[in-house]
Amino acid sequence: MQNFKPRALICALTAVGAFGAVSAGSVFAQAAPEKKTEKIEVTGSNIKRVDAESSAPIQVISQEEIRRSGKQTVTELLRELPVNAAGGLTELTGSGSFSSGAASVSLRGLGSTATLVLLNGRRIAPYGLADPNFGQSGITNLNAIPVDVIERIEILKDGASAIYGSEAIAGVINIILRKDYKGGQVGGNATTNNKGKYNTQSAVASIGFGDLAKDRYNVFANFEAYRQKSVRFVEVEDFLNRQEFRDVYLTGVQNSAFSPFLTYISNATGAIAPTAGAACPAANNVSAQQFLGVPGTMCLYDNVSRSEIVPKVERSSVFARGTFDVSGTTQLYAEGSYVKNSVYFLGFPQAVGQGTGATFNPSTGRLNPAPTQLAIGHPNNPFARLTSVRARMDAVGPQDNEVESKTSRVVAGIKTVLGKYDFESGVMYNRNQQDTTNYNSIRYDRLVQAFGFTVVPNAVGNPTLVANPAGGFYNWAAPNSGTITADSIRINAKDKADSKFTVWDAKLSGEIGQMAGGAAVFATGVEYRRETRVVRPDAEKTRGNIFGRGVASVDGSRTVSTVFGELIMPVLKNVELQTAVRYDRYSDYGSSLTPKVAASWAPMSNLKLRGSFARGFRAPALTEITRSSTSGFFNGVDDPRRCNRGAGITVGCGLSIPGLIVAFPGVQPEKAETYSAGFVWEVNTDTNVSVDYFNIARRNEISFLSLNEILLNEGSTNPLYANRVVRDPANTNPTVPNDPGAILFVSTSFANLGETRVRGVDFDIRHRISLGSYGRLTLNGVATMYTDQRGSGAAGQPLTSYSGFRNAPEWRGQLRANWEVGDWTSTGVMNFVGPFKSFSNPETQSAGSQAVIRDCNNKANSYLGVCTVSAYVTFDAGTEYRGFKNWRLNFTVRNIANTKPSMDPLARPFNLNWYQPQGMNFVAGVRYSWN
Repeated sequence: MQNFKPRALICALTAVGAFGAVSAGSVFAQAAPEKKTEKIEVTGSNIKRVDAESSAPIQVISQEEIRRSGKQTVTELLRELPVNAAGGLTELTGSGSFSSGAASVSLRGLGSTATLVLLNGRRIAPYGLADPNFGQSGITNLNAIPVDVIERIEILKDGASAIYGSEAIAGVINIILRKDYKGGQVGGNATTNNKGKYNTQSAVASIGFGDLAKDRYNVFANFEAYRQKSVRFVEVEDFLNRQEFRDVYLTGVQNSAFSPFLTYISNATGAIAPTAGAACPAANNVSAQQFLGVPGTMCLYDNVSRSEIVPKVERSSVFARGTFDVSGTTQLYAEGSYVKNSVYFLGFPQAVGQGTGATFNPSTGRLNPAPTQLAIGHPNNPFARLTSVRARMDAVGPQDNEVESKTSRVVAGIKTVLGKYDFESGVMYNRNQQDTTNYNSIRYDRLVQAFGFTVVPNAVGNPTLVANPAGGFYNWAAPNSGTITADSIRINAKDKADSKFTVWDAKLSGEIGQMAGGAAVFATGVEYRRETRVVRPDAEKTRGNIFGRGVASVDGSRTVSTVFGELIMPVLKNVELQTAVRYDRYSDYGSSLTPKVAASWAPMSNLKLRGSFARGFRAPALTEITRSSTSGFFNGVDDPRRCNRGAGITVGCGLSIPGLIVAFPGVQPEKAETYSAGFVWEVNTDTNVSVDYFNIARRNEISFLSLNEILLNEGSTNPLYANRVVRDPANTNPTVPNDPGAILFVSTSFANLGETRVRGVDFDIRHRISLGSYGRLTLNGVATMYTDQRGSGAAGQPLTSYSGFRNAPEWRGQLRANWEVGDWTSTGVMNFVGPFKSFSNPETQSAGSQAVIRDCNNKANSYLGVCTVSAYVTFDAGTEYRGFKNWRLNFTVRNIANTKPSMDPLARPFNLNWYQPQGMNFVAGVRYSWN
């Protein structure tokens, strides 16, 4: 049996990761004498070593593999990894998101803030916008990282808070940029699908001077530009299951009861009997029973036909680095980058009238009530009474959103040798700025006038609406002929966000003595970081004068002081221990102490066993613990005290309710424990296998109470729920027994609530086949299998399994074949996402929902007859040709079978977590380089 060579084996297993072969000679090179190599630092350790073996599983995606994959962004690269799961963000999330314009990944499905993203081993300032949803308050925006300057990406699939601190619970993604470059290069890529849609173009250029070995310096710069065209649903609806929705599920489209034409909800006698209105097109005139549960007609608006699948994106970046070799043991370096990213989202005209919620006024802490009725005498009110209506402000224009992000980063440092120890220190300044423009927003004061009212404080100071015909009207039949015109209502609101990191760090490492297996090595270091986060909404938003828009504001800062240590001990020739500990002191909540212990044992020359235990944490984001508040809307809400469809009481059904989420200074960090165990096995010189078990338990999860929990516990004396529902006792309805009044708004705050546990196994199998004169074929299979996924939404509640249910498939995998022959390198890839139930675990549902789930195959119920979202399999193929001097030509076909996204009845037009909408698409690239 061949001697076990840790470096060759571990490199073989990690360097291919999920993306295939590395260059010839770097793996399976046992027959050639091994050259002397420099010490390298592998993600998951602060210690540089000659060998790259690790006690934790690591995937590496090389620069060559990135180029050959056909992926145009870092997000595309990472989202297809089997270790990634639901919970990340994408540009496809659209304009309605609090973090629109950002993209992120979610290792193990634990959310973006459980995945630490590093750039050259250092942290990245979080995205500036404040998003209270799903723990996205401190995400790293992958769109701010240019692709062409990446040397490799290392993915540590293990907890590493003891090494890197907060967020490293599910794993670490370390994006490593080029350290030097000599010569020049220009190139570009273009993509399109088989229908000529989803077009992108990118252009890159690099130039560098100086040889560190000969000239003792190197300076280089890289430039990159990227553009993505917008694609609307109507342009590609044949591919996105719309016809299947129509055929199987009633209309099967996402319709809105707010159309550009007035829908009258109450008639002259006051009875609830909506009418669509004479101006409504016949195709849009439908029964109101389906949407309101009452007789009458409604004018529908097809949201999907106006939806955007892919937004317009324009991105440009510049990166420069200089390195100066002062002596054989000392280097000075500096690098800087600037990225400008603009994302433009298409929106819909604002919906107004009955069913819309009030607007929170941050300057007063009160609610501005939504106008829902036309005043008597209004030109569009044919009845001699107040008349409830619904409409869409079509003449004002669609509420498009534009997010312009500017990211700047500067790093300067020194690497040297102090005696027999390696020393490195550096300073970094990183800033993320976002300017968000909400086009064609609605001025609240003018909207009130448009309905024929004015705002007057009531006896307790709350604003109320009082009829004021003298103030003028808006004429929906002729939008620019009334006293209040579309132009006077329209406003473009502009928000600003700013997130900054200033960091100083220093690290010392080296050997400290000999053990039975070799030299013991250590690393120790310190870090000081100042974080600042400011979000300033438009001035009109701060006084509640932008109707129907959420308002987020943040103003906070803190300092973080850190000391850490790590020790690797080869206690025997075939046994190695790693211990690490980190102490982080935050100026707001306090401190966290996180240890890690890992070990590896080679009982045979070609077999290595490894395992680890680590504690982890996620510090509260500044948006969760400092001066911060976010107001928004909970849509489709049924008020349990005013909604009883079975009894025909619908006044409190399907509401849009304002919500206010505020930071809580007492919130504590999320905490986690991570276990891993596995092996790497060199079966023979051509076959390698690694299998790793992972177990992550996270508690004290930071979130806010769900609206349903608050409503169901209204009146409780529990401080968690008390006084969170604010009602208007004067706004009652005679059809509601003991009517407590309409909900004005619901307030909540961040708290340590939930708990999640995830268990599973990662598989990585690689096999090489020599084809003689036909080159070499490398096969690689990577998969993640979840054996258990469960969680609870509140402290003390039992954990409930969600494995195999909504957005939690139990399998995800990728198979890759890489064929190298002569000047050609060709790759074929199969991507697999396992099936999952289209609903959540029935144990978490109400009695009524459980009945629906048990009868899931009944097409008349709310799940519309689909019980399982089917498995999704796609195939890619690509090739690279290097036969022309200085030229590289690439061509890739992704999804060559043109496979549609799997039908998901609860995600229309398709599920953004797992699927891409492009279908068969083509990527062509060209590079020209010179020395």
